[in-house]
This record gives sequence, structure tokens and C-alpha cells, in this order.
Amino acid sequence: MKHRAPVAALVSLFLASSSFAQTVGVVTAPRLPGGAPTLIIPGAPALGGGLSMPTLTPLALMPTLAMPVIAPVPVAALIPAALAPVRSAPAALGAAKALTGSLSAASAQGKDQAPALSAAFDGSAQRSAAASPDAVSVPAAPSSDSFVLEARRRFNALRRAEASRGSRPEGAIPSDEDMHGRMDRLPSTNPERMKFMIELFKLGGATDADIVLQDAGRGRNNVIVTKKGRTDRVIVVGGHYDKVSEGLGKIDNGTGSTMVANLYQALNGVDTDATIVFIAFAREEEGLYGSAAYVKSLDKAQRGKIDAMINLDTLAVDGTFSWKNNSTRGLLDRLAQVSRESGHALKEDYLNGGDADSSTFREAGIPAVTVYGASQDVIFDVIHSENDNMAAFNLQHYKNAYLLVLEAIKSLDRAPLGPVGRRDV
Repeated sequence: MKHRAPVAALVSLFLASSSFAQTVGVVTAPRLPGGAPTLIIPGAPALGGGLSMPTLTPLALMPTLAMPVIAPVPVAALIPAALAPVRSAPAALGAAKALTGSLSAASAQGKDQAPALSAAFDGSAQRSAAASPDAVSVPAAPSSDSFVLEARRRFNALRRAEASRGSRPEGAIPSDEDMHGRMDRLPSTNPERMKFMIELFKLGGATDADIVLQDAGRGRNNVIVTKKGRTDRVIVVGGHYDKVSEGLGKIDNGTGSTMVANLYQALNGVDTDATIVFIAFAREEEGLYGSAAYVKSLDKAQRGKIDAMINLDTLAVDGTFSWKNNSTRGLLDRLAQVSRESGHALKEDYLNGGDADSSTFREAGIPAVTVYGASQDVIFDVIHSENDNMAAFNLQHYKNAYLLVLEAIKSLDRAPLGPVGRRDV
């Protein structure tokens, strides 16, 4: 949210640090250097050119996010590279090396590797050996070592993610664990956040060809993914991914940007009448430049095809609100109707002292609404400050806003806002 008033996993543990980062590939996405994101209109000419970027370190996301674009890598093959830089935890290093050997031996003998993992990270070596003939004897790592404690937590998360991998159909709603984990793993720098958004869209089923990077100036890019519908009528769902220097930017606007990708995951593969464009905007905090670049790239006919824009910004603190004085009346009324019919809480409220990307669309004559989640009483105590961290995040409010907006998109798909929505943009 643009504030206009002054206001008082063992492997991922190392790969999260740039000094231990491994180059595992290249993410390539089409780039539009100021051109229109033509993928929003079915039948538009194919985009040419491309942008090669250093990959996210996908392995650092594995405990929470199962990476569909990276081929599974045996744990035993990863551990030695991850452990090579370790010098300050000899006990943990020795235990991990022993684990590596045991996993390799189990793999060579065709035995199950799970008992070895349980033995090392759950402290159950004796129970595992007694319970399974395939169990591998592994010396338990010292439980007092902070490295081991963190590794245990991340490996447990990894095993849960791997257990559900491949079983979730397209169009499935992300789990509570997914939602919280994605927020928790959100990087703290804007370039890393852009890469993180690309990976989140891929987790929702997007391919490299589906992801468009649009130049927003100063080396920043909007990340755009389009789910084509039966018609070229368009619904835009957006939220900025950039943050200010103060705080971690979890609320403003990790909540909105991750929710855009989560909504894409829920709607990907679902048959819709409208074409739905999902956008993670850059440079909102500098002056709404990302959304301005997108709208400017559209000609009059393309702008006319956008039936509605839903902007997600600063969610999940103490409620779910629609921004009365920064939204189109027709969309405010539609969200209120969806709230009543679905039972998902929403309060229409005034918010003064800020701005958001919905303004850009409304100024271009496009109906838009901002959904946010921090009341006037608390919002400026959280955003643009050191208080903008995971301690301010409320999963239940996040999930409520998510389900509300999902139903609102479905409602707008079934029944277009139409000309009435443009009467009071």
C-alpha cells in the first residue's frame, strides 16, 4: 500500500544464504519492454524474445512448496553439497555425513530411505530398527545443536510436502499450511520477491510460456499470468509484491501478492467465461508505477474489455475490508452481495492517508476495488515499519479474504459487472 502520510529442509538452511546458493538452472519468461501484455487477449500474436534470469534457489522453498518445475533430486545427492561449507558444527556435520552414507547404502540396496530419515531427525533409531527390516542404523544428531533442530523442522516439512506431491489436482485450493508457509518464506528484497512470485505461479500450474515479465522501469518487472476463458472479456486480479525498506513487508504487501498466486492456483484449469489476468505489480510503493505501466500498455479497445479489477493490498491483520473511498461503487456492491451469500466476512470502510493500484485502473475508466485487511486503527502502526512482520499476520483473516475474493471472481465470471459498473468508476 502506498502510504501518503508520515507515520511514527537441512539443505535449505544453507541454500538460503547467497554464499551457499547453487545454480541449478535458468528461469526464462517472455518480457515485454514497454509493449502490451498481449496474452490477455485470446488469439493475440505470439510474443517474441525472452529474458534469462538467475534461478530462485528452488530448493530453499522445498519445505513448504513442492516445486513442479524442478526434477526431484535424491536427498542423498544433495546433502554433501549443502554440507561442504559447514565448519562450525562438527557434531552435526559428522551425523549428517553418516546419514548421507546410510541413505546411499539404502538406495543401492533398494531399501526404503524413510526409516533413516526418521532415525536421524526424529530420534527414533532403535524404534525404527525394531519396526522395519529395511531400517538403516544411523547415529542420531545431537538434539541440542541449533543446526540440527532447524534441519529436523525443515525435513519434516519437506516430507509432508513430498507426501502430498502429485496428489493435488489442478484448481485445488492451497492448504492452510501452504498459505502460511508461502507467507513465511517470502523474501525480504524486491528482486528476490519477483523471482518468488514466478515460482509461486509455477506451483499453481503456470509454465514458463505462461509467465510474462513486463517492464515497470528501473529494472523492475510486473509478473503477469493469464488464464484464458471462453471469451476475451477480462477480469484483472492484482497485488503489488514490492516493499519499502522498513520492516519485512509481510503484510504490505506479501499478503496481497501471494494471494494473487494462490487464487491463480485455485482457478487454473477451471472453465471460465472470462479471461482472468493475474498480476503481481512492481513499484507500487514508489508511486503506483507498475500498475501504470500495465494500463498504459493497453489500447482503448483492450481497456474496454476489462470488466473489473480486484486489487489485494495489506491483508490479514484484523479483518477484511473493502476500500469505500478508493473503489468503484458497483464492485463494492458486488463484494457485499458475495459476502452475504457466502458467509465470508467483509466490512465496507473508509481509509484515509494512503493509495493503491486500484486508483490507476479507475483513473483509466476501469471499474476497480481494493480489498484490504487492516483497520484504520492499526494499519499505520503496522505498514512501513518494523512491525510489518509475521507477528502481525493472521491466517484466519487471510483465508477469509482469500475465499471471499475467490467467490467474487466466480460471481463476476458468471454475471459481468457490465456498463453499470462504469457509471461511477
